[in-house]
Amino acid sequence: MHNFRTDYFIGFLLLGVLFFSCSKEKFEATVPAYISIDKIDFTTNYATEGSASSNIPDAWVYLDDDLVGVYELPATFPVLKTGNRELKIYGGIKDNGIAASRARYLLYDPYVLQLDLQPEGVYKIEPTITYNPDVKFTWLEDFENASLSFLYHSFSDTVVFKQTSDVKEGSVSGGIYLESNMDFFEATSVAYTNLPQNGSVVYFEMDFKTNEPIWVGIYDDEDQYKKVKLNVKDDWTKIYINLTDLVNARTTSNEIKVFFGMASTTQAPFVSSNPTVYIDNLKLVHY
Repeated sequence: MHNFRTDYFIGFLLLGVLFFSCSKEKFEATVPAYISIDKIDFTTNYATEGSASSNIPDAWVYLDDDLVGVYELPATFPVLKTGNRELKIYGGIKDNGIAASRARYLLYDPYVLQLDLQPEGVYKIEPTITYNPDVKFTWLEDFENASLSFLYHSFSDTVVFKQTSDVKEGSVSGGIYLESNMDFFEATSVAYTNLPQNGSVVYFEMDFKTNEPIWVGIYDDEDQYKKVKLNVKDDWTKIYINLTDLVNARTTSNEIKVFFGMASTTQAPFVSSNPTVYIDNLKLVHY
């Protein structure tokens, strides 16, 4: 007589083996590889691109042009794609110095590497990136030349000096000093007529250290537009100021200038008795 109980048991056992086999294959197929990045280095051609000063806290990581994720460095993270892959690592910045506004810096080229990723493998990557070759450097000021490229408001109580007491890099940096009887400072770049107004990105990069908040923005012909207030910093800080919206909104402008300045008023007096600002590596950059 045919034993249905035996057949049922054998069938159930075979289904269990098949299910375990499929689950095992699926698990093995999704074992990730791991990528480890401590930092992103940056290099320039100093003669044409200025200083290699940078502030790149994040890595935007792509595999075969698909975004894997954005990682604050240092970071080690899994990737499910294995085998031969193209890895791209883009530098990420704090847009306008704001920690909550992370952005891929579109003026930097990515680090590109071909990798054969194996499950459970750990790949330590040491990326170095550069400016995109199409970037234009409309203004470069590193204070190393004989003359300085600033204009001043007619009521400004002081100017930008070369100084060696607190230098970011090189032999000199810029210094702005206001004594107790001074209450206003404002400097600008020269006027530019060639900035893009077609939606292309425009940034003002600078290193600064200050005991007094100072504003940065633009002049559109004679009208002033503030963009970012640089807060007190005890250490040298690199900032990327996004001027894209301000520049692109000025479609009828003949001239645009970058400005930075500060003023003490009855309603908003200086926080320091002797405001002191150090600046270096100023760059107005765009495509």
